[in-house]
Amino acid sequence: MKITQEADYALRICSLLSLSTKPVGAPQVAEEVHIPPRFAMKILRKLSLEGIVKATRGVSGGYSLRIEPKSLRVRQVIEAIDGKIEIRKCLCESNACSHNPDKSLCRFHKLFEKLNEQICERLDRVTLGMMTSKSLPIETVLEIIK
Repeated sequence: MKITQEADYALRICSLLSLSTKPVGAPQVAEEVHIPPRFAMKILRKLSLEGIVKATRGVSGGYSLRIEPKSLRVRQVIEAIDGKIEIRKCLCESNACSHNPDKSLCRFHKLFEKLNEQICERLDRVTLGMMTSKSLPIETVLEIIK
């Protein structure tokens, strides 16, 4: 499993939006996150479709978070961009195990399944609010995911 650059940017975009008291225009988002405007628009569109951000039209329009930062899980943002977290394609329901058609008999499948559960559970422990809080040291966040 690899968290894509696009998901990384999505986390940074959501962080930026969480710190703003008013909607932020796409050009400003692109500039602040240091990405091309078209790429920023693509990410914002995906986040909007997933209900994470909302777009406001008009002179004072732009993008803002639809979900409170203290409730927005890091996993939600990653999965909005990259899809369901699966460290191995055999974990996807539509894929069969290439070594044993009965996944329940494959020892490696069980190992990958457990690791995948742990990754997802740990990502669910961290909220965007934690990551953007100036009063919460990153060491504390790292302790939370242990």
